[in-house]
Amino acid sequence: MLHSARTYLFALILGVSALSAPDALSAAEGPEVRVHIMNSMDLNMMSVTARNGSVQIISRGISFSVRAGETIRITRRGSEVQVKAGRRTIKSSFVTIKGAPGGSFTIQVPTSSGSRTYSGSLEIRTDRSNSELQIVNLVPLEDYVASVVGSEYGLDDLQGAKAMAIVARTYALHALQQGKSLLDDERSQVYQGLSHATTASRRAALETAGQVLKYRGNLIEAVYSASNGGRSATNESIWGSKPLPYLRSRKDPFDTKTSPYASWSWSVDESKLLKALSRAYGFSVKKVKISSSKEGRVEEVRLDGKSTSREISGSSFRATVARAFGGRTLRSTYFSVKKRRGSYTFDGHGFGHGVGLSQWGAHGMALAGRSFSQILDFYYSGTKLERIASSDADFSAVEVTVLSGPSQTRSSEPVISNAGSRSLTGKSASLQRVSNRSATPKEKRSTISTTDSGRTISAKNVWGSSKKGDTDPKVETKRTSKKRTSRSGW
Repeated sequence: MLHSARTYLFALILGVSALSAPDALSAAEGPEVRVHIMNSMDLNMMSVTARNGSVQIISRGISFSVRAGETIRITRRGSEVQVKAGRRTIKSSFVTIKGAPGGSFTIQVPTSSGSRTYSGSLEIRTDRSNSELQIVNLVPLEDYVASVVGSEYGLDDLQGAKAMAIVARTYALHALQQGKSLLDDERSQVYQGLSHATTASRRAALETAGQVLKYRGNLIEAVYSASNGGRSATNESIWGSKPLPYLRSRKDPFDTKTSPYASWSWSVDESKLLKALSRAYGFSVKKVKISSSKEGRVEEVRLDGKSTSREISGSSFRATVARAFGGRTLRSTYFSVKKRRGSYTFDGHGFGHGVGLSQWGAHGMALAGRSFSQILDFYYSGTKLERIASSDADFSAVEVTVLSGPSQTRSSEPVISNAGSRSLTGKSASLQRVSNRSATPKEKRSTISTTDSGRTISAKNVWGSSKKGDTDPKVETKRTSKKRTSRSGW
């Protein structure tokens, strides 16, 4: 069942005093999301240690408790999971480790430096396809939101963090409501456990608990990026999808004033660029011609060869360039290009698709004294702020896929319309596939481009977490200072 308003208030009172500790936000029961964690690692063994309160180990009718501070060692043994805690050892195809209400536990993997702290409980089994361990974290929604905001936003202003908390919550619930999976990297939302929640993100999750954005009674597709470069983009100009009334283009001076990516330039040798494009698309590319939308974003790129031509989307072009030259080259599709003396120079703005909320723009609005409600109204015009309804959280059987590889790191002058009229009443467009394996509304079909050899070039294999030696170029890493977001920009 959902938290009641009373439960959320109680959680807020209890939680504020311990915001800086990597513990669960509340001991109260509430909606949970199912998260596959560490799915990108070669996971054959791990250890779990309860941080506060005991944990229960449950398997095939057997149940016993392990005290806080004691280590549980988990190892794959063929097609079974072996669990050792003190003198107790069990083997089973499926094991549950249930944490204490409001408690947390730390997971340590030998092949990974450091550890991660999670709340909720774990379900552990072996993967039938490769016999690796599969770990599912059943995490309370608000703990998930606090972690996502800490990883995705990473800035210390409260109003921007609160806006981001509502966006992250809406994004997750919309995906789950549609029966889709979330990933723990920036193709969806970065989720790395409680230790990645900041003081601001914890407070933001608590103070906005249960609040979501809706348009005409439905959860919105709450996409966002690092920086829109001074003008937000429409969803159809980036993805070719049906226009959504709350994802319109407008000037954004807050992003321009605040974002370190407001303007950028990148040059590349002509022969190197044409060679990379030729290799990617299977024919000898001799010329590149771009076509832009009225917003200034590149919608289509024409690749001309001697006897062959091909048209690809601007996002596919960006992904191909990133694969060849690195993620911090074409930081968005908001660019112009000049050819001079054997080289191409790209002058651009922003980092990411530019649709929906700009994280740097939200930060700029917060610094200018705007409230979280005004920030949301600016980036998602015409939406309403409402409480979660039972139909919004009907996702008990839906799993949230987590890939915990290296961190990778979403037309008029700005007027805050109806900023004070947001209601909190008590009571969508479906996600598109960026590849055959992951669902995300951020890149959608525009990042997909298939080469003549059949290999797909997409945001997944350019920006995503890698596994077993994949050497795709990596982009912006996790937050390194208070004035930097972790989002790579897709």
